[in-house]
Amino acid sequence: MMSQNKIGERKKYRRRKRYLAAAFGIAGLSLAAPAPFPALADSPPFAYSEEKWASLRDNRLEFDEIADLIHEYNSTVKKNAIEYQDYKGKDSEEIAQGYYDTAQDIYDSIEYPDSDEENYGARLAAAHSSERSADQMMERGDENTADSDTVLWGHMKTEKGLVQSAQQQMISYWNAVVSLQIRSSAAEKARKDLETAQTRAAAGTTSQTDVLNAREALLTAQAAVTETESSIASIKENLCLMLGWQYGDEVEISTLPEPEASMSARIHLEEDIAKAVENNYDLKILNRQVKNARVGTVQRSYETTLKSSEEAVKSSVRSAWQSLLLSENQYAQAKESFALEEQSMQSAERKKAAGTISANAYQSQSYSYAAARAEFDTAALSLLTAQLAYQWAVDGLASSV
Repeated sequence: MMSQNKIGERKKYRRRKRYLAAAFGIAGLSLAAPAPFPALADSPPFAYSEEKWASLRDNRLEFDEIADLIHEYNSTVKKNAIEYQDYKGKDSEEIAQGYYDTAQDIYDSIEYPDSDEENYGARLAAAHSSERSADQMMERGDENTADSDTVLWGHMKTEKGLVQSAQQQMISYWNAVVSLQIRSSAAEKARKDLETAQTRAAAGTTSQTDVLNAREALLTAQAAVTETESSIASIKENLCLMLGWQYGDEVEISTLPEPEASMSARIHLEEDIAKAVENNYDLKILNRQVKNARVGTVQRSYETTLKSSEEAVKSSVRSAWQSLLLSENQYAQAKESFALEEQSMQSAERKKAAGTISANAYQSQSYSYAAARAEFDTAALSLLTAQLAYQWAVDGLASSV
């Protein structure tokens, strides 16, 4: 039997329905109309040309295909697209009403036992547990600030973040390839050093300790090669799975685009900061949460977060800008150093053809050239990373915390 007190509480909860607010986990956004939600994964044939579909479905990964591959085949994106259909077209009141309806269903199912009924204690505990669950649902309804747009923006942010992550993994793959070249060269040098030490030991011009040290250096260098090869395989596998391939698929990773040597020269920082604030998904969501909030404390909380988040976004873009400038400077220096080593290598080649350079001197120059090449390649990859990070920050992914 339900007490008069409980009946009164239920009426009170029914009255609370009119406060329809919003807080669903993903947040709200600016007052501008949202961009249309991308087509569901596995788009229809007319979404791309036959040539483009063929390119996406082959076993060669091109850098400029990453965004489309994420959109079409990434499991998280596909799941979010399906989930969005439950929220499409709903405002915060409708979503909040769903919480209230669920709470009311729970309240309606609660049966409070009489004190003389069998298993009174257990049944009363169960009723109180259900009541707490219903109360929590009511609170979620009161605090809800989600609507279809906030869910949409949250999914769009997730998809863009996955594209950015995949791009960085592809860069990491080639970074590891450069590292493998360096370590393979070091292992080859260690092997020759061991041969030299063994020859000298046989001639009595060096000790067995030197031979042991050279052998240990070779083993260390070989272990580094093996470790890097394993890293390359792991990065490649994770990247391919992320883009829709199956485990064990043979996928060719194409080369990366060349970085722009002086991207900063065409950038207007303050304009980009303004764009970053306008485009930022977190800020759009927070703006909408402020608008949707009906409970004063919830609204004030989002307003405070919004102000601090705007400053964080601006700071994030400025930080990305500084990183871009630093990377451009390092790239220019590495390019200059490599050009000098290239000239020295060409000179060594001419001397070798003329027989005027020793084998050791030529080999030393070859190692120096390879090191400069690797440093330049690494600087190029770092610059490409910085350029992408800056552009993503402007395009909506700048950190808001």
